[in-house]
Amino acid sequence: MFATFLLLGCTSFGGPVAHVGIFHDALVRRRSWLTDEAYAGLVSLCQLLPGPASSKLGFIIGYQRAGMIGAVTAWFSCAGHACGW
Repeated sequence: MFATFLLLGCTSFGGPVAHVGIFHDALVRRRSWLTDEAYAGLVSLCQLLPGPASSKLGFIIGYQRAGMIGAVTAWFSCAGHACGW
């Protein structure tokens, strides 16, 4: 999971809206981690809450795949490097 989200974080440009599309391609189409319906529901939830949708989306997908460790791993590897970590 760390490698997947690190690659997404380092190669995804265009802001949170663009990231949502890139995440869909990588995580739904290529890796089949989620169905289209489940992904759409998570995107809707993430857009409802304040802040960048892509950061929350990565966190939630990580949580669904591996609990709190997965959530922190996904967030840190995808968004943490942008904060200088």
